[in-house]
Amino acid sequence: MLNNTIKPDHSPEQPPEALPAQPVSFDQDGFASHDGIVACFCHDPQTLEYIGKAEMWVSKYCGLPAGAVLDAPKLRPAKNKAVIRDTADQCWALIEDHRGAVVYRIADGARVILSELGPLSADYTRLEYFEGTVWNGKKWIMGAQPLPLVLDAPAANADDQLLALNEKVARLENLLAQVLSETPA
Repeated sequence: MLNNTIKPDHSPEQPPEALPAQPVSFDQDGFASHDGIVACFCHDPQTLEYIGKAEMWVSKYCGLPAGAVLDAPKLRPAKNKAVIRDTADQCWALIEDHRGAVVYRIADGARVILSELGPLSADYTRLEYFEGTVWNGKKWIMGAQPLPLVLDAPAANADDQLLALNEKVARLENLLAQVLSETPA
């Protein structure tokens, strides 16, 4: 039988109970009073966007790593908002977040997909650009130039050419619908 495999509770091979770790404290200059693990709240070093919570090892007389702070963000991201670290005021703040949104450059109507945090620049609009239109400060309006009815560049094959023509027709139909909706009856 295997009766001899059970050890009594007073066996010297059992590890001693670990003492609870003392919380790490930091002096006024941000240096740790002793070694230990501390809960941190991290942000991206470039965008300052909140990344999440992490536990980090801090050595005595050292500070937190770059992009880590002790205070948790009390703000929650909302629609078209992101939580960032305001380094000037040393607090968390909300900033506009339109990343992934399609906008149009007012100068030339170029389609752009936003990739940075922050408010929409005055150089862009969410209103779709249509060929032959110009920006009047509030919306795209018909310009002095006639709409071109040919493709800008020759397509590689007939399928690509047909797809490009269908896209152009759809854009022109949208433009026509916009113009007709603004015309008084």
